[in-house]
Amino acid sequence: MAKQDIYFLEKTLELAARAEGFTSPNPMVGAVIVKNNRETSCGYHKKSGKAHAEIEAINNAKVNLRGATLYVNLEPCCHFGKTPPCVDKIMHSGIKRVVVATKDPNPIVHGKSMNKLKKAGIKVSVGLLREKARRLNEVFFKNMEVKRPFVALKLAQSLDGKITAANGESKWITGEKARIFAKKLRDKYDCVLVGVNTVIKDNPHLNGFRKIPYKVVIDPKLRVPANSYLLKNSSQKLIIFASDKAKKKECKNAIVFFIKEKNGKLPVKEILSTLYRHGIMSVFVEGGSQTAANFFEEKLVDKVYFFIAPIILGGKGALTSIGGRGMPLKDCPYVREITIEKIGQDILIAGYPDYGNR
Repeated sequence: MAKQDIYFLEKTLELAARAEGFTSPNPMVGAVIVKNNRETSCGYHKKSGKAHAEIEAINNAKVNLRGATLYVNLEPCCHFGKTPPCVDKIMHSGIKRVVVATKDPNPIVHGKSMNKLKKAGIKVSVGLLREKARRLNEVFFKNMEVKRPFVALKLAQSLDGKITAANGESKWITGEKARIFAKKLRDKYDCVLVGVNTVIKDNPHLNGFRKIPYKVVIDPKLRVPANSYLLKNSSQKLIIFASDKAKKKECKNAIVFFIKEKNGKLPVKEILSTLYRHGIMSVFVEGGSQTAANFFEEKLVDKVYFFIAPIILGGKGALTSIGGRGMPLKDCPYVREITIEKIGQDILIAGYPDYGNR
């Protein structure tokens, strides 16, 4: 039974991942129903406000579900939101066993759904593939457990850690395949964040391949050019953070938050808190050297994507990938769960910074 349970739970994870980047603020969930050791139906949550995975799987079934087993990567909901609670539908479906990879971290659900199913005489198993299930929904777990957006940071650098040449050139350090891959990463997150210098120098679009995320610009002095692509084309999906000391000016198509500086810069924690209140659950940082440093110095980067090109730039005038004041060895983050992938001529190193003692 354990092998079968693992097999079908793996499938729920695969189904759930199909909607990556499109379910926020909800988690990604997949469901599979099995009867007489054969898959009867499946489903996944496609978008916030749409049917949950369990409901899709039940509705897609073409046979009587009495005695069937439901596999799901996250505990079914037991409360009314944009859709009715899933547990009620499960209890009335005839399903007699539910296998769950991990509990829902949302306190209004956590363990309550499973208790309700058990009281209804349904056998419940939980815990198989728990870590895989948590990692799939790392954004949702961060939101529920820490009450702030999940922060991923991407950098493209030379082999010697430079993001510009000494003469200021930066296009292009990495190859086309790596740039396409990086653009696809934007589809995973709710917003793309950059510093104003990136806007002034590169005039970026910051769109993904499959969706147009929110764009966030950290711009203390409100210097974003009026003719920049972001200001002219973002249609209320542009958010700018400026200092409360900045000279006020009209920024059409943008929401501007004026916040108080701390130690001469805008505090990243307050920026993230504001975005979270605005409904943004994940942030993809593509800013320059100083923007990256600000997030690392406040220990707020949850995941890194380092694209490394096989070139050496050198030069004191060339920007390093992470600027700022730097961190002593005893305080520097140690990146764990590292994956290494070759993309075209470049290398992608991804992982999770650990800010504890090495």
